[in-house]
Order: sequence, then C-alpha cells, then structure tokens
Amino acid sequence: MSLENCGRTITVDSAPDRVVSLWQSNTEALLALGLRDKIVAVQADYAPYPDSVTKAADGLQTIGSMMGFPSKEVLLSEKPDFVTGQVLEGFAFDASQGYASVEQLEQAGATVYGANLCGATDSQSTKIWNIDSVSKTLRDYGTIFNVSAKADEVIARLDAEKEEVVKAVQGEPTVKTAYFNGGSGPVIVLAGGIYDDLISTAGGKNVFSSDSVYVSKEEFAASDADVILVGTFPGQDFATQKAFLEENFPDLPAVKNGRISEVPTQETDSSISVMVGLTKIANALHPDLDLPVPSS
Repeated sequence: MSLENCGRTITVDSAPDRVVSLWQSNTEALLALGLRDKIVAVQADYAPYPDSVTKAADGLQTIGSMMGFPSKEVLLSEKPDFVTGQVLEGFAFDASQGYASVEQLEQAGATVYGANLCGATDSQSTKIWNIDSVSKTLRDYGTIFNVSAKADEVIARLDAEKEEVVKAVQGEPTVKTAYFNGGSGPVIVLAGGIYDDLISTAGGKNVFSSDSVYVSKEEFAASDADVILVGTFPGQDFATQKAFLEENFPDLPAVKNGRISEVPTQETDSSISVMVGLTKIANALHPDLDLPVPSS
C-alpha cells in the first residue's frame, strides 16, 4: 500500500504494530480509530484527552515531555515501525536538537508520517492547514492500518458537526475577531491556517494577518475587534486573561460590550475535537444562535 505524504510516497506492506506518536492530536486520531493496541509510546500530552478517548488513553507510555520531544536514543529504543509527527521539518525530527531525523528513522525501518503540516510555514496557509486537515489524517491512518470503515465513520461525524455550524451562520454578519493566546506585551495572537479557517467558517474575520504571532499592545488596541477569543491551555486561567484584556484594552468594542470568550487551544488544533472549537467560536460570534456544543 502506498500513499502521498508531504511530497513523498510512503509504502507500508502491512499494518504497523509498533507506533510512536509525537503529537497529541495524532494520538487522539489513532485512539479514535481503535488503534490503542498498536501504540507503544507517545509524547506527553499537553491537555486532557477528549472524553471519547480518555479511557483508551489511560496507561499510554509517554516519552519526552509536554514541551519537549524524545531524544533520538529514546525514540529508537522503542523500535517503532511507524512514527507520526505534526511537522516533518524540524521540531520533533530536528537532529540538531538531538532528535531522530526522518532519514534516521527510515534507516531504522520506520515509516514516518507527517500529520496536518509538512513544513514550518504551512501553519499560515488555510489551504494546507484547516478544519478538514484532521479528516485527511484520519483517512490516511485508516488506509495504513486497514481501518478505513472506522475512519469514514469518524469523518462523517465531524462533517455533520461542521455542517450544523455552516448552516446556522449562513446570512449572519461577519464579525471582526481576535484570537488572544496570552502574553503581556507583546501579546500572542493565533492567526493563519486553521485559526483563520475556524473563524471564517464560524462567520468571522481574523483581524490579524496570517503571519501574525506577536503583536504590540498598540497593534492589539487598534484592531477594533468586536469579539476576542481567548485560547487557554492547562495552567492558564481564563479569568486572569480576561482581566488583563479588560484592564489594558478598555476601548476595544469586544471589551466594552463584554464579548470575550474562552476557546481552549486544544479545541482549535487539527484534532478530533476541532468541531467543538468551531461551535464555541460560532456561539461567541453569534450568541443568539446558542448552538449545542458536540461532545469531544
């Protein structure tokens, strides 16, 4: 069996038996497809697992840390025949950081699959990284592990949840939106790629350009955002972030009108929870809709 991945053709003669996942959203997709018994190790999780796979995730062996990937020696010691990461260029496969490169893993007999992104700048493009990226990953995993029927089932659920939002926001006014991710000056914003796709699908427009990451407090104040989404992660308190925005940007329409909403970053990754994030964003942008949030 062969398929295209990140400009490469990868070939798998039989379903892999020793899988290492180096990004939590990839792990969640594997678990959603019932592949728990194939996973020998994963990078430490960066957020609670979605309810639908929490039980399956119990007891997974972790290597590396929440913010650090496993060393080359640790990864190779697991004798993986399949390694899946988020970005093939650098990051988990950066040999200069002591990690195993894609080439080194392939030489050791592992197939390497890049889920969602291939290069470091792909995250800026909605054509490459978008709401439907997780469906492509699920479909490819389904092919690789001979569980295509299960993949189709999960994808169909995600598609139905997306369609509910698309239909609900049709005809609604476009809402100027900022996605704040912490920092006190400069501040961090989420823009480009999946973030822009989520916001636009929910009926909004990101007020920051696709290459924005750090913006000055002055730039943020001048954004004229009608809604501010706050992307929280474990250890980050929404109330504290909200108070910072209210104190520092009192003249922004979003602050004046009390339109600041929490949307955890885990739910805006290309994961099986992405439609949870999409629905929460739609409700933040169009509160009269009050759409039911799907289970994760």
